[in-house]
Amino acid sequence: MSRPAPGIGPTDAPPADVPLVDARWLDARLSDPDAAAVVAQARARAAAAGQVARHLAGIAEARTRARIGRPPAPRSDPAVFLIDYTLVGPGGPLPVRCYRPRHGREAATVVYLHGGGWALGDLDINDGVCRVLADRGEVAIVSVDYRLAPEHPFPAALDDAQAVADLVASGRAAPPWPMGPLPTRLVVGGLSAGGALAAALARRCRDGVAPPAAHQVLFCPVLDCDLDRDSYTRYGDGLILSRDDMAWFWDLYAPDPAARNHPDASPLRAATLAGLPAATVVIAGADPLRDEAVAYARGLEDAGVAVRTLLVEGVPHGFVCMPAIASGAIALDAAADQLRAALSAPTDPTAPTAPTGRGHQHG
Repeated sequence: MSRPAPGIGPTDAPPADVPLVDARWLDARLSDPDAAAVVAQARARAAAAGQVARHLAGIAEARTRARIGRPPAPRSDPAVFLIDYTLVGPGGPLPVRCYRPRHGREAATVVYLHGGGWALGDLDINDGVCRVLADRGEVAIVSVDYRLAPEHPFPAALDDAQAVADLVASGRAAPPWPMGPLPTRLVVGGLSAGGALAAALARRCRDGVAPPAAHQVLFCPVLDCDLDRDSYTRYGDGLILSRDDMAWFWDLYAPDPAARNHPDASPLRAATLAGLPAATVVIAGADPLRDEAVAYARGLEDAGVAVRTLLVEGVPHGFVCMPAIASGAIALDAAADQLRAALSAPTDPTAPTAPTGRGHQHG
């Protein structure tokens, strides 16, 4: 089932008193007309409200902005069942949300990590992405409300992600009745900073620190702490995500600059990418993170890892979460299709498989 995903705060539909598109705020780097309109509207709203950049506003204000304009996730969905519950994480109770396709076909369970610079966001911020992946990708999803920086700096979020992966792979992450057991075959996924967590978790899976993973699916991922790549120069001045934003997020998440070089923080800095799980990598063309995502995808390919790269030109960071950008819904559908195809391919017979039984479900 194809549908656009709910958006992130500044990308929702503009209020009635904001012109649909104000030419003063259009940016020629956004060749996708939907994307150009979305960013122009966001800029117009910020200017009208007198907003300063989020890295100057502070963490409390930035968290509030991330929630503004984003309606609560609907509890009923014609395509998926969902339920919120709590697992036990390394820092205590760990909220999660489980999504399961109503058609009942599940090839694996995706441990999904949301975006937000490791410091913002919650289970709602990428809710639409999870719904489409579960339905169209034919997977169960456990979305993790991991601990946020700066209160919980690196590697707390990654440790939370690994704890959920351990529970999924061991059959101990099942949601409450009446939902049945989850597939124990593991996939890791995430968007933006959540993509960094997913890629780092994929390396831990390869190295035997975490359970084996069958696939990694990354949307506009953070993969390196280097803020001097060419895409930062070209797109780092405020097309949804700025270079200053990323510098601030890194300061919050990994205040020790030396720690940022560890592949648990910067997955692109792993000694080798060989042996990592097969990957689907969705890249926004007008994103400061473009170059590191391209480098990661090429590095995987060079290392002999199966990778499908979806590069969409003329769109900003996080475009798959923006309902007004049609190419975002198309890319999300394509990623889900690729995930489904990858998981349906012949697998190692020793790999863990999904349980055959499913309990009765309700919306």
